[in-house]
Amino acid sequence: MVGIYALCCGYLEFERKLFFPDSERGTVMTIPVPSYLIVHPKGKVLLDTGMHPDALTDPVRRLGERIAKSYRLRCQSNENVIDQLALLGLGADDISHVVNSHFHFDHCGCNAFFPRAQFLVQQDEIQAARDALKKVDGRDWNHPLDYRPVQGEHDVFGDGALVLLPTPGHSAGHQSLCVHASAQQQIVFACDACYSREHLERKILPATAVWNAAAMRDSLAKLQELSERTDVTLVYGHDLDQWKAIPHAPEAMA
Repeated sequence: MVGIYALCCGYLEFERKLFFPDSERGTVMTIPVPSYLIVHPKGKVLLDTGMHPDALTDPVRRLGERIAKSYRLRCQSNENVIDQLALLGLGADDISHVVNSHFHFDHCGCNAFFPRAQFLVQQDEIQAARDALKKVDGRDWNHPLDYRPVQGEHDVFGDGALVLLPTPGHSAGHQSLCVHASAQQQIVFACDACYSREHLERKILPATAVWNAAAMRDSLAKLQELSERTDVTLVYGHDLDQWKAIPHAPEAMA
């Protein structure tokens, strides 16, 4: 029914304690920054757009001193969403829809490169981002793009193949994506509602970037329930071990 491709948009290196509060200080971990292309008969859908290339060349200017100090970018020159699409013979104008799981720098950094796409974002995420503009730089998402706010679950093409799932907590309007890859398999992209298998198994929340802890726990429980189904594969937001096991573009993931 659909084709799915994992696009490598670089890596972030940082203090493990940011992800796992009970870790010892001084332990460094590395995570992938993924984007995913879903090819559907009615359009090509991009789940998240990764980091802007300027974040690699001038991280302080692009991301701000606080983020640049906490996260070190580790990217090859072609580890960005545009070059990854090129591996598949595609350009930005080939993308019909962009799904932003949320508006953090590693998930919407390249939004501006897709001026012809429809952007599907939860209404609560858009509103919260607009409310914060006086305090937070909106350069990653605040462009004259075709943002289409959605509320709650949303069937992208009306056929059940791609369904947006509200999973708030990490941010006000965070959403995950369920893709029916075949009659026997559903792939749920958790994005930052669940960073890794360890977060799910230990039912642990990260130390930072939690908008509402109670809501994030509820979303984690929702993903846990989905993961226990035999026809569901849960893809975590930033799990390095899982990422290494997933075929990357130009090879199809599913």
